[in-house]
Amino acid sequence: MPLYDYRCDCGVQFEIHVPSWNTPNPPCPLCDRQTRRMPAAPAFHTGAKPPPGPNEAPASYEGVGMGDRETITRWRRQLDQHAKLAEKHPELQVKREAIAAHEGAFANRPLSYRELAQRAAPSGDADTAARAAAKDRASETPAKPHRH
Repeated sequence: MPLYDYRCDCGVQFEIHVPSWNTPNPPCPLCDRQTRRMPAAPAFHTGAKPPPGPNEAPASYEGVGMGDRETITRWRRQLDQHAKLAEKHPELQVKREAIAAHEGAFANRPLSYRELAQRAAPSGDADTAARAAAKDRASETPAKPHRH
């Protein structure tokens, strides 16, 4: 069953599955008047995809070929292209959180400033909150390394 877009003179636009291409246009669901079929919007399937963003970038020294300049330069250019494209297409923007701690107990799951602030809110003491977060992390089962 094909899916077609229809429009009525009252301003209503809708889409509906119809049995075949030669099915008469359905009446308007709002005013019951005759509708007209709208031309289908073209679909462009180019296979193009945006350059890799920060979530795909390597997060370790080993990931950039042990500091290989060409690898680092290639990734920097790709991330610059992604950032430039994300300015025009907000859906490509990557939300990132500031990290308060990422070593030791926080190696697999970094402590964000947002989490630290939430934990410190009741007491107002960030040091105590960070220690509590480290203790919680130590009691967790090992997880996959978090990319940041």
